[in-house]
Amino acid sequence: MAIPILLVVLPACLWMLIILMQGCLQLSCALFLIATACLPAEFFSLNAIGLTWTLDRFWLIAILGQFALKWYRSELAEFRLDATDLLLILFVMWLTVRTFTQPLGVTIAGQPPTLMHYINGYLVPLVLYIVLRFSKVDMKQLQWAVASIVALGAYLSVTAIFEVAHLWQFVFPKFIADPLIGIHFGRARGPMLQSVRLGMCLLLAFTVLMVFTVWLRPKSKPLWLTCAILAPLFLLAILLTYTRSIWMGAALVVGLLVFACLRGVARKSAIVGIVGIAALMVAIKGPDLVSFKREYSAAETRESTYMRASFAYVSWKMFEDRPLAGFGFNQFQIYNRPYLADRSTDLRLESIRGYVHHNSFLSLLVDLGLIGFALYMAVYFAFARQMVGLWRSAQSPRWAQGVGITSVAIIGVHALQMAFHEVSFSAIENTMLFCAWGMTAACHHQYLTPVLGRETHTAFRCPPKVPGTIRTAATGL
Repeated sequence: MAIPILLVVLPACLWMLIILMQGCLQLSCALFLIATACLPAEFFSLNAIGLTWTLDRFWLIAILGQFALKWYRSELAEFRLDATDLLLILFVMWLTVRTFTQPLGVTIAGQPPTLMHYINGYLVPLVLYIVLRFSKVDMKQLQWAVASIVALGAYLSVTAIFEVAHLWQFVFPKFIADPLIGIHFGRARGPMLQSVRLGMCLLLAFTVLMVFTVWLRPKSKPLWLTCAILAPLFLLAILLTYTRSIWMGAALVVGLLVFACLRGVARKSAIVGIVGIAALMVAIKGPDLVSFKREYSAAETRESTYMRASFAYVSWKMFEDRPLAGFGFNQFQIYNRPYLADRSTDLRLESIRGYVHHNSFLSLLVDLGLIGFALYMAVYFAFARQMVGLWRSAQSPRWAQGVGITSVAIIGVHALQMAFHEVSFSAIENTMLFCAWGMTAACHHQYLTPVLGRETHTAFRCPPKVPGTIRTAATGL
């Protein structure tokens, strides 16, 4: 048995070494997302030096080694910070303060440990942001990362269909078929064992597929054929997540792609068609969108909708008591118990006892206070502005504009999930967001900042003297 394992492991290690020595950082980060999404602790884990090591954590160390090697070879971009970077630094500093000024060992049933929540939800994505932020980007290297993300989407889509069809013999890894681990068993949930994370990965793959194939190379027949096969497959898998926030994200992505990638009559026709179909679906299936059968009954699905009002009420009351600094990172479940006894409202506040927060915006407001929430939103909008600027820039190449379009889709989908879920309990959701931030910043500094710098320099430079005259262009005298 050892010989077949070695025949697989040794070539894999050799290829990983080649990727680290010669590959690009964008591909390495894409492989990290694949590893953390598809090969979690249920697939492989090792306990050492007081930590649980999974394949994605080993790979993260390898990425840091690759980043250090490229720094040694002077293959990274210039280490120059801007206002957006400084905002992100301030947010992380405040998050760190509000994490380590709390008793890290205080946990209750169902609450993730505070330190691991901090590491998985923010520290790991921040490392990937730094790696991508200071990388040099070109399409020849980026296409390998694009291909790996599309391949991830194809695998997750096929797995989702097999899950819902209960064809467990075709599902890999096998732990997906275990109803006792993870949540959302009965829906498509993939190897991440959670439908929201699966849906976000599928939406990322769908966006990348559309932007970096037929939009970037509209005359390529093989790419059109690839989209014709994979796009319906991705959308079917998204439907099978049976998650309303993911469906809303899909509508957002489709609308964004229509607006960004089409022009003239084609865009207007598509918008009219999408609005008409959406209105028809709401008119016919409107009540079913609130209560429909998923892994539980329709009544329980409807109850999960009404529970969000209780989360909002309790969160606002907690915010009123500690508006500036909040209660501390990851402390909602510990401090919300007295607020659940409030009988001045008809809301069933006790229904959320034992649940983690289901709204990331309110969770930030409660945990980090107005200071942390304001910093986070400032970072969010600062990067959104960079994304839109990259997308609409005439100075950047078309593929870099595609990075802008894809990043706008990612940040839009992420914001929707934040409104309905807490998205920082794993590294998957924030990794996608921080990687989009990092890619946007890298492309922005590579293609737009030098142009803006030259324009500023020219604007404040004295005009040259014209030989034979004392007149200048500046004064006109």
